[in-house]
Amino acid sequence: MIRPAIFVGVLAALPSVSLAQGITFDGAATLGYSFTTVNDLGTDISLNGASLDFDGDLGFSDEFSVGLGFSFGSSNLEVTGLPNDINIDLLSLSIEPEYRFSNGAYVGAYYRMGDLDVALVGPLTIGLDTSQYGIFGGYDFGQGHVEVFYGQSQFTDNALLGALGNTDVTDYGISASYQAMPELDIFGSVLRTDVDLGGTDLHFTAFSIGAEYDVTPELAVYGSVGQTIIDLSALGAPDDITATGLTIGASYDLTSAASIPMYVSAEYSHTNLDLSVLGLTTDPTVDRFAVGLTIPIGNGSGAALNSNTRTARGEYRSAVAAVFNSF
Repeated sequence: MIRPAIFVGVLAALPSVSLAQGITFDGAATLGYSFTTVNDLGTDISLNGASLDFDGDLGFSDEFSVGLGFSFGSSNLEVTGLPNDINIDLLSLSIEPEYRFSNGAYVGAYYRMGDLDVALVGPLTIGLDTSQYGIFGGYDFGQGHVEVFYGQSQFTDNALLGALGNTDVTDYGISASYQAMPELDIFGSVLRTDVDLGGTDLHFTAFSIGAEYDVTPELAVYGSVGQTIIDLSALGAPDDITATGLTIGASYDLTSAASIPMYVSAEYSHTNLDLSVLGLTTDPTVDRFAVGLTIPIGNGSGAALNSNTRTARGEYRSAVAAVFNSF
């Protein structure tokens, strides 16, 4: 197994020039760590762990490219009263071929797979595999872009949750960004996931808006606000479940002090959960602290790939996936 630090080092060693005649590669890798606590649920709950994220773009021409993504996170869930910690591993891979037209428009397709493993006690492990596929299209207009997508999600190879194999899940959404000033980028997204459980419809809606401002050539501050709504009316629930979150963070360019391009980032997220529909008399809160070390490759961005602003940046194609990755 490749150790994360070695993997990041190998990626950093890739040249920013063409890999072969007419083929280029740009991207970034982030080695991160996060610590999350859940409060006001009647017991102490914490989740902490490390992650490795990679996002790249393999360009074959000015018109055609293939996006490649990889993410792995391993966390320990501690719950007061349980004799053992629960280990949670999440692995995802993605591929997105894309074709760009001369007028700024582009179209593409995506496929993403995820593997979630939850180790409970001893050899007892619950696994859930997912796959997402669909199409997307957008338009670049110089100072920004707008993009829409439509696709399906499936549960696969889940013996313990076999009933989910027949669940119909539809994903769609829109994202956009705009460079209001040379130092200021504004971005946002609206994601929707409709789940059909044998005639019972559940709806997940996530919307978020954020911004990033370059204080100096080295220092940038960023943040986002958003809300996720789970519509349970089909189950007869009188209210929705909602999660309202705020993220603030900063990143610093260490390139001048290091031999390779390198960015360090730190951020804090606070989320309020409205679970009154479940009979709770208090609103639980979730606090998350995360740090990251990002190495851009070629012309890749230095934005941290373990940031909770990724939902607002339109980097997820599922409202459910956006919720899972926020922890």
